[in-house]
Amino acid sequence: MTNERSARVWMAAASVLGAAAVVLGGLLAWRWDRGTDSAATGGGGPGWTATGPRAPTHEHADFAVVIRGERFDFSRPRYLSDTEGQELSEHVHIHAPRFTVVHVHATLVTWGEFFGSLGFRLTDPSFPGVTEERTCLELPSGEKLCNTAAERWSFIANGVPVDGLAAVNIGDLDRVLLSYGPETPGEALAKYWGLVTDEACIPSGLCAARIPANEPPERCSGRGTCTR
Repeated sequence: MTNERSARVWMAAASVLGAAAVVLGGLLAWRWDRGTDSAATGGGGPGWTATGPRAPTHEHADFAVVIRGERFDFSRPRYLSDTEGQELSEHVHIHAPRFTVVHVHATLVTWGEFFGSLGFRLTDPSFPGVTEERTCLELPSGEKLCNTAAERWSFIANGVPVDGLAAVNIGDLDRVLLSYGPETPGEALAKYWGLVTDEACIPSGLCAARIPANEPPERCSGRGTCTR
């Protein structure tokens, strides 16, 4: 009886361990998929993109990136879709005339994926396992801006400081600020929040009265239209 009981105990333990191994393997595979999506980073590394199926949508958000007190200029042709037929991403893009408004054309698009489509690489604590000390934004030029004792990244979402944005889905009419410099998040909010526009409602068709009278219609505007 003792041997039979021992055998049953070992069989039960083996079953539990086997199930745990399956779960752990699935978690590791999930993390690997989320951490190596090159489409989101412009070349490997943490990408923070969805790995499952997406649904078409059409939403918009305002953003600003401020580096050492200067707002980064996203009006340059290399960052724009529609420039001589250029389409940088099927899921998310910016274009004239509003260079501070993101157009989102699929569900589960993250801020990390958006910046990755433009050639940036954002790494921050919004993804598990990334510490504040490892927070960096790599520019398309290859320059890497990381948290140091003298300078740090501040992330503001809808007027509230947050740990990071890389793994955060872009929400309709969101407003976000990424600021790099000596400021604390509270100081960055006070100094630079005014640089974040609130024009996402215009291409969404929610504040048509604010469209300048002589402005030609956008190719990609209106809810539910222009999925590419």
